[in-house]
Amino acid sequence: MRLFIHLPALLLCALSLSPLPASASLDDGLTRLSDVRRGALMFRAEDEASSAGFREVPSLSSEVQIQVTGPIARTVVTQHFVNPNETWAEALYAFPLPENAAVDHLRMRIGERIIEGDIQEKAQARATFEQAKQDGKRTALVEQHRPNLFTSAVANIPPHGEIRIEIEYQQELLWRDEAFSLRFPMAITPRYQPASAEPIENHSQVGHGWSLLPGELPQVADTSDSGRASHNPVSLTVQLQPGFELGEVVSPYHAIAQTREADVTRITLSQGRVPSDRDFVLRWRPKDGLGVQSAFFTQRTDNGDYGLLMLMPPQADFAAGHERAREIIFIIDTSGSMGGEPIRAARAGLLAGLDQLDPSDRFNLIEFNSSTRALFANPVTADAGHLDQARRWTHGLKANGGTEMRPALKLGLGQAQDPAVERLRQIVFITDGAVGNEAQLLSLIHRELGRARLFTVGIGAAPNAHFMTEAAQFGRGSFSYIAHDGEVQHVMQRLFERLDHPALTDLDLKLDQASDRLPNPLPDLYVGEPISVVMKLNGQAASAELQGQLGSRPWTHRLSLNQGAAQSGIDVLWARRKITDWSRQGRRGASADQVRQEITTLALKHHLVSEFTSLVAVDKTPVRAPDESLDTHALKSNLPAGMNTAQVGLARGSTPSLWLLLMGGLFTATGVLMGRRKA
Repeated sequence: MRLFIHLPALLLCALSLSPLPASASLDDGLTRLSDVRRGALMFRAEDEASSAGFREVPSLSSEVQIQVTGPIARTVVTQHFVNPNETWAEALYAFPLPENAAVDHLRMRIGERIIEGDIQEKAQARATFEQAKQDGKRTALVEQHRPNLFTSAVANIPPHGEIRIEIEYQQELLWRDEAFSLRFPMAITPRYQPASAEPIENHSQVGHGWSLLPGELPQVADTSDSGRASHNPVSLTVQLQPGFELGEVVSPYHAIAQTREADVTRITLSQGRVPSDRDFVLRWRPKDGLGVQSAFFTQRTDNGDYGLLMLMPPQADFAAGHERAREIIFIIDTSGSMGGEPIRAARAGLLAGLDQLDPSDRFNLIEFNSSTRALFANPVTADAGHLDQARRWTHGLKANGGTEMRPALKLGLGQAQDPAVERLRQIVFITDGAVGNEAQLLSLIHRELGRARLFTVGIGAAPNAHFMTEAAQFGRGSFSYIAHDGEVQHVMQRLFERLDHPALTDLDLKLDQASDRLPNPLPDLYVGEPISVVMKLNGQAASAELQGQLGSRPWTHRLSLNQGAAQSGIDVLWARRKITDWSRQGRRGASADQVRQEITTLALKHHLVSEFTSLVAVDKTPVRAPDESLDTHALKSNLPAGMNTAQVGLARGSTPSLWLLLMGGLFTATGVLMGRRKA
């Protein structure tokens, strides 16, 4: 009997190998698994003579439909795949979504059949999927690996059959600097699992026991520019109905076409289909003179009433500068994943930040890759000599090595304070966030932040937005993104406007008719940033009052609510925020059992994919006979545009513990599967 090689286990092993080409060909045009570095949609050759080879099958296309209504967007992602083989297939794939996505629908279309997904606890959903697969039924499973990364398995795709997967989710839009924006991620930056990471205990099982280690993604990217353009093409349409008279609409990273009819603007990609190698970002603002200062939305459901309050504090309130001397620590990521365009943008961002320093400031620079290095032993004054030294040091930075982020954060948070003057410490953290130990790092920030503030600057075409936003939240700062050199001056100028002004702190919302308000507690606010509170309502609210501290001065803002505008999806937004709140409580030390129970209950009630719940779809009618083989394949995903893939490979040098874990998993899986009958 022919040995069934377990592809996912081999892929995990390949993740820790030294750099290899994304794929290499045998003489017969097939690809060896040992030459696949991160994962690909591969179909195994069925003849015995070619048993060492696999064929890659590309996805046909992806279609994205985004409907924006007021402050909420609802998106349907449709992916088309084809099985050109003579045997039945199971496809495994990973895909990024926005970090605040509330995934609540799965539809699988094969031919004329439409299979709707059901929400179940994760273990139950896996069991349902496995049983349906063994029974020869068409079935699909969607799991959350991280808040911005989801994995799916689809079983019993017929020979020469086409499958269409629809993933539907809702997200809250970002409102900042008097503009709204949405981000749709299209690529996944490879994650580095540091040597200092805590022992790995929890794995996510997919398909034939595929174990996804934290930080390891089932993907492989084409490294050539010509190949990148043909992989995973995507078309995208946005129906924009903002609820106000629309002014400027901008897509900074993709060319777009716009048509307007009444109060709806239709936005498409000018090129039709584009390679999925960079995030799509859309920004829009009200027509001149119609700036939005506040808004209140309500929703009535069978489970109760919900409200969403959005308020942009007047910029004039922040007019006064800081009352305290400050100390700014710049931490810059120079690991291998920053190679190419990202490191150029990061250097430019750091240089722009140095230009913003005042002579009264103190500062230091810290770089990290496989090791951590500070320019000065302790923060120094921002005089001409020190700044010239810092600029020369910055120009010499190169991307190489691993992403050992934890020592750099500890050093930045623990730098000796100025004994003569009490200073406000502000840490500017410039990185792509390409790490697999996010939870460990967030716990570190929570424990050691003290009175410092952490501001994250995401670098590259597809930064790890989940880590960047959560690090800023735990660090009581804010986040920014720089995709390329052309954005550096604007983004860093905006960032230093926030650094230069005091934050609104100790915020409290007075609204008697509201309960279970989120976020709780309210975060600090910086100039140009709004407060957004979602709540359950116990009656009609007439007014609200927001109180806090602006520097050393008390601050109060009152607003009349009257009748809130009707808005669907607030209940889903509340549930998604509640799940996020429980996850954060877990990182702050709450009982793991309580966190699991609360998140599971919320997700099941609101039909949401979460850390502990999954969507599973099963066709009731078997289509594959028990004696027909089923082959398993992993999906291919692109690297972000501009990334130096050779340096990424070098950055992934695995630690001995991770190597042993991967090898142990490989040998265990191989031993089990040697005696396992094909499904």
